[in-house]
Amino acid sequence: MRQIVVIIACLLLGLTVMAQSPQPYLVSDFNEDELETVLDLCRQGGFKELLHRCPFSSYGHYEWNPSFAKKGNRSVARMVQKAAEAGVRLGILVNEDAVSLNDAFFAPRFYKQLRKTGPVQLFSDITAEQRDLVIYHSEELDQPSTLNLLLIGKEMVSYGTMEPAGDMLFLHGCSRGLYGTKAEAHEKREEAYKLWDAPERYCAPDGVLLDSVRKCLAERIVASGSPFSMPSGGYGQAMLNTSQRVQLVDRWTKEQALLDDGEPMMLGWFPILVSDKRQSSTTLEDLEWLLSKAVAFDAGYGLVIDRIALKRHGQLDKMMALVKAWNRVCDENLLTPTQKEELGDPYTDWHLEPESDESYLLFPVRLSRGYRCIIAKAGPIEDTWLWKSEETNEAALRVEIKGQGEIRQPMLITAMDTLRFPCVVKAGQYLLCDFDGIARVTDADYRTLKEFAMDTALILPEGESTVIFKCEVKGDKKLPEVSVRYLVREQPIRIKQR
Repeated sequence: MRQIVVIIACLLLGLTVMAQSPQPYLVSDFNEDELETVLDLCRQGGFKELLHRCPFSSYGHYEWNPSFAKKGNRSVARMVQKAAEAGVRLGILVNEDAVSLNDAFFAPRFYKQLRKTGPVQLFSDITAEQRDLVIYHSEELDQPSTLNLLLIGKEMVSYGTMEPAGDMLFLHGCSRGLYGTKAEAHEKREEAYKLWDAPERYCAPDGVLLDSVRKCLAERIVASGSPFSMPSGGYGQAMLNTSQRVQLVDRWTKEQALLDDGEPMMLGWFPILVSDKRQSSTTLEDLEWLLSKAVAFDAGYGLVIDRIALKRHGQLDKMMALVKAWNRVCDENLLTPTQKEELGDPYTDWHLEPESDESYLLFPVRLSRGYRCIIAKAGPIEDTWLWKSEETNEAALRVEIKGQGEIRQPMLITAMDTLRFPCVVKAGQYLLCDFDGIARVTDADYRTLKEFAMDTALILPEGESTVIFKCEVKGDKKLPEVSVRYLVREQPIRIKQR
C-alpha cells in the first residue's frame, strides 16, 4: 500500500514541481484582488514566472491561506488561468517535508510518525506534575532547537532550558501534556524522543507520514489548476553594504566553480524594501548592482516585492524598466566575457540605459560617500567637500533629511556652476536631482511630493575640485540630520546586437 501511495504522489508532483529556475522570477504575497497589479509588474519587467511566497495556512494537509485564496482551489485555479493568459506561469512556494502545529497531522494519533531523534532515557521516575526533568545526556539534544519538544510515551512535553551535569541533563521549565496529550507519570529509564523542528515552528514527518503529506500536496496542486511549485529554502538577501556585497560575490564565485558546465546558477532572493525604523528603502542603485551581477554570472534570481512595497515604493516602474533592460542584455548574450568579468567585480556599480531598439549604453557608476553636514544651530549652513575625477562628468544628487526639522532653499556650488533648488525638504524626505534634469522631493519611499525642472545640469570637473553645499536649517527643539551624496556616470560603453 505504501508503495502505491509513493508512486501516486511522485507522479502528481512530477507534473508540477519545478527546481530553481535559471531565469529571473518575481516573488510576492499578493491576494486575488492584487493579481492584476502584480501581473502588470511582470509585464513591465519581462518576468515569465510569478511565485507566491506564503500560499498555505498550514503544512501537512496544505490548507490555502485565506489571504491568498478566499475560495480555496477555485480561487487558485482562476489565478493560474489569468496568469497564463498574460503569458506568466503562476507558482507557489511549498515545503513538502513539514507538518505545522495547526495542521490535522499534528495530533496525538500521528505523533509517533513525526521525525524524531533519540531515544534518550529518563534518569529517574517523574510525576505528572513535575516541571523539572532529568534524563541521560545525549549529543542529539545538544543541537539547537526552536520548540524543544519531547515525546515520552504518549505525552508531548516541551522544556525551557537545558543544564548538563556529567551523564545527566536537567530540563528546566517543562510544560506537560501538550497538544492534545495528557500529563502522566513515567518510570526511570523510560524512553523519550526529541522531535525535529525548524525555526519556522513546524515539525517534520517520518518516512511513513511523509507519503501522506506529499500525497496531500500533490492532490492540492492538481485540484487547483496545477500551479508550478518551488521547494522552500534559505532565500533572502538584502543588498546593504560593501562588505556584504563582497561576501555574496565571493560565495557565488565558489558556488559557480562547483556547478557542472552549463548548469544554471541562482543568486537567491532579493527584496525590494520600504523604509521603517530598521532600514531604508531599496534604491535604484541597489537594484542595478544585483542586475549587473546576475548578468556577470549568467544567473537567475528571485526579486521579492511584497504587498507593502507594492503600495508604498515610489520607483517600481523605473525598477521594472531596469529589470527588463538587463534581462534582455543577458538573454541575448550581448556582453563579451571581458565585460562580464568587469561587471562581476563586487566593488563596481553600473547603469544600463536603452539607446535604441538595438543598442544600449552601459555606464560605469561612481558613488560618493555620504557627506554629513555639520549643524550646530538653526539658520544658514555651509559645508565644503573635495572631489577627484579623471574626467569631467555629469552627476546626480541625493540629499537625505533625518531626525526632525527641515531645510530650505538648498544649493550646490561646483567649479562649473551653481544649482539652486527652490524647495523645502523635511525630515524623512529626500531631495533627488537626476540625470533627466528633473529635481524631486520625495518621501522616505521615493514617492514624489514635488518636482521641478533644473536650469542646468550638475557637472563635476576633471581633476581635484571643491563641492559646496548650502541651505537654511529650521527646527524647534531638535535640528535635522543632513546627508549629501552624489553619483557620477562615466563614459558609457555602447552595446549592440550582434
